[in-house]
Amino acid sequence: MPRPADPTLRERLIDAATTAFAAHGYRGASLAAIGARAGVTKGGVYFHFAGKEELFYAVLDHWRDRRRRSLQVQAAGAAGAVAALRGFLAGYLRFHFREPAATHLLRVLATELREGFTARLREDDRQELRWLRANLRELLVLGVRDGTLRVDDPATTAFLLAAALRGALEQWHSAPGDVEAHCGEDALAGHLVSRFATGVAGERSDGGGGDFDLGGAGR
Repeated sequence: MPRPADPTLRERLIDAATTAFAAHGYRGASLAAIGARAGVTKGGVYFHFAGKEELFYAVLDHWRDRRRRSLQVQAAGAAGAVAALRGFLAGYLRFHFREPAATHLLRVLATELREGFTARLREDDRQELRWLRANLRELLVLGVRDGTLRVDDPATTAFLLAAALRGALEQWHSAPGDVEAHCGEDALAGHLVSRFATGVAGERSDGGGGDFDLGGAGR
């Protein structure tokens, strides 16, 4: 009588693969070691995944979904969109500071991209950055509209904020002891937003922000 499928195996494999890819990169991780860490043979890995590349994509998808679920943009409350923007930035940093494997995977992803991994991987990274910039741009536009943010070009500002987030994570990943004093997520988010904040909470502005089109946030 065949043994029933283990319903937890796929999750264990993704956890084991996360550790392996974060520690050793794509090329340094082995399916045999990943399987052993998950408590199965290499054949058990192939029961769920066609190979290492498919498993790598599954790991990226897993962490992307977790990050996006934890960072859904909240509606601006009485404090206005400036508070929502600070919260989103702090949440992004907090997620990666609390889940270092996710930060390591971003670096692995960038390394594999530089080495010409696959077109699919390049598109995955492109879409992830588009998602980040789109959410930032949406909050910036809302902040201009409610008067809590002063921004001339939301798309460029979103680009700069996304670059600041990724740059902070890269420095933290490379030498956490050197930058730990600067990596309190709430304080860092506050610094990033402070130059754009008007100091006006919850007041709608009809000037300067009304022409921005939220429908283009994905560009």
